[in-house]
Amino acid sequence: MTALFTMLFVLSGCLQLNAQMSVRKDDTVSGRILIAADQPAQAAALDRLGTPSGLEQKVRITPYSADGFTGREIYFTQLTFAEMDTLSLAVDIEGARPYTMSFRRSGDTVSFSGSVDLSGMPADSSESATTRVDLTFPNRISETNGTVGAGNTVSWTPSPGSITRMQASSSYPDPAARGFAVWMIVGIGAALLVAIGTVLAARTSRARADHLAR
Repeated sequence: MTALFTMLFVLSGCLQLNAQMSVRKDDTVSGRILIAADQPAQAAALDRLGTPSGLEQKVRITPYSADGFTGREIYFTQLTFAEMDTLSLAVDIEGARPYTMSFRRSGDTVSFSGSVDLSGMPADSSESATTRVDLTFPNRISETNGTVGAGNTVSWTPSPGSITRMQASSSYPDPAARGFAVWMIVGIGAALLVAIGTVLAARTSRARADHLAR
């Protein structure tokens, strides 16, 4: 199961790219992503962002304006990894490709990988261009190249003039496998009830037959 999240942005000025995401045990992702710029052309491109068809109940996009930056805030609630991929198709702005994110499950391990490419921005623009990614897993983080904080959270703070690679992983039971196990238990329980009912019915029938024979 994979979700690829790509943001396209015109890197002709300073920008803000901030993301806070939380992965739940049911393999859904909720969070907020801010995309804002200080150039009119970039702001105009961001105005065209729209909610993907079918995700209107889970995704909300609102205008953002502060400290000379204008853009959009994208709020999303309990998106599956596949729905994250759908959302990524809607965030399509002509220009460079500084932001990618991917979620993948393999057995009981969920892995996150991505990159933030700010190589086209001046290295001395760090004071006006802020970029940060925060990711929280439902269980402890087993491997990452980011900074691990409290509450199973890892963060990255990419710098202008460079490319930052991000990766992290955490292990917790596959909800699909757990659901199958529950149904199997329910099925076994139902079969046992049927067997017990059959035995009891046979005993009752035999007892009535013996009574009549007397």
